[in-house]
Amino acid sequence: MLGFANPLMLAGLAAVGLPVLIHFLTRPRPRVIRYPTYHLLREAGAGRQALDRLRTWLVLVLRTLAVAALALLFARPVWRAVGTDADERAARRVVLVVDASMSMNATDGGVTLFTRARAQAADLLRSLEPGSQAGIVYMGARTRAVLPALSRNLSVLHEGLSEAKPTLEFGDASAALAEAARMLEGSGAIYVFSDFQRTNWGAVDFGRHEGLAFFLKPVTDRPVDNCGIVSVDKSPGRPLAGEHVTLSCRVFNASAGRRVETVRLDMEGVSHKADVELAPYSSGMARLRFSVPRRGHMPGRVMLRQDALSEDDVRYFDLEVRDELRALLVCDADPNDPASPALFVRTALCPDDQAAQGIEVLHRRSAEVEQRALQTADLFVLVCPVRLSGGSVQTIARRVQEGAHLMCWLDGPSASPLLGALAGSSDGLVAPPFHVTDLVRAETPEPFAEIRTHRDPLQVFHDASGGQLSALRVRRHLRAEPAADRAEEVLIRYADGAPALALGEAGRGRAVYANLPVAPSGSNVAGSPLFPALVHELLRALRRTARAQDHAPGATWQLDIVAGARVAEGAELAMHGPDGAPVQATVVGRGRTVRLSLPPVPAPGHYPVRAGEELCGMGVVNVHPDETDTRPLDIELLLEEDMDASVTIVGDGEDLLRAGRNRPLWPHLLAAAAAFVAAEMLLLALWRRRSSRARMRTYREART
Repeated sequence: MLGFANPLMLAGLAAVGLPVLIHFLTRPRPRVIRYPTYHLLREAGAGRQALDRLRTWLVLVLRTLAVAALALLFARPVWRAVGTDADERAARRVVLVVDASMSMNATDGGVTLFTRARAQAADLLRSLEPGSQAGIVYMGARTRAVLPALSRNLSVLHEGLSEAKPTLEFGDASAALAEAARMLEGSGAIYVFSDFQRTNWGAVDFGRHEGLAFFLKPVTDRPVDNCGIVSVDKSPGRPLAGEHVTLSCRVFNASAGRRVETVRLDMEGVSHKADVELAPYSSGMARLRFSVPRRGHMPGRVMLRQDALSEDDVRYFDLEVRDELRALLVCDADPNDPASPALFVRTALCPDDQAAQGIEVLHRRSAEVEQRALQTADLFVLVCPVRLSGGSVQTIARRVQEGAHLMCWLDGPSASPLLGALAGSSDGLVAPPFHVTDLVRAETPEPFAEIRTHRDPLQVFHDASGGQLSALRVRRHLRAEPAADRAEEVLIRYADGAPALALGEAGRGRAVYANLPVAPSGSNVAGSPLFPALVHELLRALRRTARAQDHAPGATWQLDIVAGARVAEGAELAMHGPDGAPVQATVVGRGRTVRLSLPPVPAPGHYPVRAGEELCGMGVVNVHPDETDTRPLDIELLLEEDMDASVTIVGDGEDLLRAGRNRPLWPHLLAAAAAFVAAEMLLLALWRRRSSRARMRTYREART
């Protein structure tokens, strides 16, 4: 938008007519000369008159343009690049949004992207006119501003910018733009300095901020090659002392070339490594298998070799190792009956103390279940017939949602009420992927129609004949209608389509639903030598955690701690960070587990919780996995034709300075006036009129 600092000086444009007036007033008047050979003179001057007229008009145009440039120069025109509808006030109101998320720590050409963004933002801040109002907003998981509102004290903003550092947080671009728009109050311009990482900017809507102008400045014109560990899965999630543990480390390759990376494990008394081959822009899995020697919390980390973004080359985890697994088995069948289904299930879980070390099975009838057993169990095994009270069902449903595991062996009329009570007490979170209708009996024992032995946990039963489980026969089962949206949870089906075995998530825990009778009167499952192996494979799958409960820097988080003796006594809990500094923790819930509410923390690592000298919990904070994908977004995809906001993509530093301030045009006008005068002088020097002597010579040559 064009403006003038001295608009009254535009009256000087009237001087543009002076060269024209002088031209016509000083034009020579024609004289009539009678000359007998005049026709020879006309022939000699023919062809020169048009050129002389062209020369005259060129000189006149150059003089006129020079006078116009000088007149405009004194009017002090200014180019305001804010927006089509922006006024003079808006041109002096700006907010600088500087991306401070973790990906800005990446190094490009020996300089971090954040350092480059900070330097460009400082150049823009210096280019603002005196009296401009400005603000600076840093983009991260939390939006931070140097000052809470726009300010004319640009020196304070410069100081804040010079002291700024990048964070290890993920970037919330929408929140940063919303804070900048709030500071501008609907009038002004927002300048964004970022790598425009696709995971941070993919869902940004500039059209929400009507009337504002946006200038987007990418700090790099190429993606930064990066490779990082994005997740660590533990199997089992809470191992027993001496048990083998498998760490599955997912590594993402954010570069255009194929890479082979080595993942190294660093933990107390354990050191392993594994290689993983990665295709361009894809992920791969490295698995580390080891055993844990002792009980308690064992913090560890997995690492890659450092690259351009070293912060995601380390990922932390914690293993909570226990002495034994406590299982509560509930069944109302006669425990002294040798055909009782509870007897078969208990024997499969724990034949005797020597054969199954680490598993403690507590057998109860429905009416005998006490609250202490419900609160301390890690695994609930419900074998029909079961008729639990409403309070017991609610406790089991809550415990499973908090991380305990559930195994249901369904048979007979008590199965449907049990499943309904569990689903009702958990708002549908603890529910099978099918709906039970009635009981089906077969005249002859029938095999399973579909067995997915290619899926975990049935892979161990796979063989060339299609699966060892195909030898099992069932005389009765519950007819059930499967849920279409949870079909992947079903592992075995009957001929009528009813699920026979399903495994799925249930809150933070997992659940197995076995729609098959264990009693010998209903199937040959319990008498098969495959049954103990099947039970333990299901138990192993239940204890596998889908993903470690990580928390990201910059976000509020909660931590659940199993209440030990000292915690149960009400001992004060204290949390410390990786550097030993205390972290303010607030207890928001007590019971079997104590829930702590924790403030945002800036750094990844281990955060131990102690009750006195006793280590009772361990929080783990890791960088957000989305920050590993350093590929920039195609910003053009964010622009829409019908947006109410003006968005400009700035390509280089010079364009940024031009977009970032009100550009005075008088230097250009002064240069233009000088150029016009110089052009006139050069034209007059090189293109002279022919003298009278030259014309007479031409005349004599014509006569002869």
